[in-house]
Amino acid sequence: MNATLWIGLAAIALMLGVAIGWGMARSRGAAEQLARAEKAERALKDEAARAQSAIAAAAAQASRDVAALQAEMASRVERLAAEHRAETEKLAKHLGDAYDELDKLRVKTTAAAGQPHTDTGYGFPATMPLGDL
Repeated sequence: MNATLWIGLAAIALMLGVAIGWGMARSRGAAEQLARAEKAERALKDEAARAQSAIAAAAAQASRDVAALQAEMASRVERLAAEHRAETEKLAKHLGDAYDELDKLRVKTTAAAGQPHTDTGYGFPATMPLGDL
């Protein structure tokens, strides 16, 4: 019976040793997991900071690009407006010259036909717009 008692005590001691070892391993594992979690959290914060920095840089570059495009478009619009004004003035001069030539020809033809020159009385030649008022 003495041997049975020693075997029983040895079994209890073995189970107690396994339980204590498991508890210690678990607490050490928890500390390692906590350390890994803190390391992962720091890495995540670092990556988030890098990502925010990259986003800010991209936003600043996009703002500069938009400003450059707006300036380029404004200069193009101004150039096209100047070209349009020049063409409009050129066409207005050409149209005025054509009306003057037409009025001269009308005066010549009415004089050749023996008809008196008609004046609208409003200051517009008969061939000009508003000349028939």
